[in-house]
Amino acid sequence: MHRSKGKLSGVLSKGFKPDKCKIALKMAMARIKLLRNKKEVQVRQMRREVAQLLDGNQDQTARIRVEHVIREEKFMQAYDLIEVYCELIVARMSIIDSQKTCPIDLKEAVASVIFASMRC
Repeated sequence: MHRSKGKLSGVLSKGFKPDKCKIALKMAMARIKLLRNKKEVQVRQMRREVAQLLDGNQDQTARIRVEHVIREEKFMQAYDLIEVYCELIVARMSIIDSQKTCPIDLKEAVASVIFASMRC
């Protein structure tokens, strides 16, 4: 038990590394752009399918597909917001590094990026 406590304290005591954080955020922004582009292609295709369904008088199926389109568009909006938060954190990295705790005006951005990182 003593041995595991030593390993855990070693992991926790490494401290904040702004350069690593900045690189990780920039990589996340690149991944977000890829995901958003992929979603845009999917949404365009889904809209075409909805139009075809409406032309074929399949209104009920078209409504279901429209719900999927709306959900995917909401994902794209979330990607946009997370990307803005990543950019904000990168821009304010020197402020974050200079303070002992996270600045209050950046807590929402940091918390959102952490929350999204577990779901993307």
